[in-house]
Amino acid sequence: MITFSEKEKELIENTKGTYSTRGAIDDLSALERKFGKEARERTEKEMEEMGYSMSKVKKTTLPVAHFIVLLLVQQKVLNLSDEDMREVGKESARTSFILKFASKLLVSLETLCKNTNVAWRKYYSSGELKVIEINKEEKRIVAELVDFVGHPAHCFHLEGYFEQMLFFVVGKDVTCREEACPLKNEGDVHRFVLTWE
Repeated sequence: MITFSEKEKELIENTKGTYSTRGAIDDLSALERKFGKEARERTEKEMEEMGYSMSKVKKTTLPVAHFIVLLLVQQKVLNLSDEDMREVGKESARTSFILKFASKLLVSLETLCKNTNVAWRKYYSSGELKVIEINKEEKRIVAELVDFVGHPAHCFHLEGYFEQMLFFVVGKDVTCREEACPLKNEGDVHRFVLTWE
């Protein structure tokens, strides 16, 4: 059974709020598509052994900490790199029924940016995601996630998720990088910069 460091336990414990069970299931499906059925089975088995069963979740939400544990287990059990975590995030966005449905309604960049926190709330009860800069000429968006702890594995997952979300709207390859992160003592917000071709 894998173990978490004291720092990881602290981050898990300090991440408050709930997360959509559907989002966690989408993430497991994305993991399976990206790395195979065995990867999903190993992750679910490890989660079960740690007392974080995914198969027994019957509610529509689960603690965000449960989702953070899911991401950490994936990363540790499967030895996933940061880039792999980004790819799982992208694949999870491709899987998401809510996102696919919403992207058909989000016909413009402005609409996407205006409704960023509404979309965030479809999954998370904690934190606030807001766009603080839109620069169409430079093809750049800056978004900040405030009042949210998380874990570095989650940050990489979000980068991939945000890349795919913006791709649905602009139809171009998107790059998302976290420029500031409270987990790295770089300010008190998670700041993501998205650019596209």
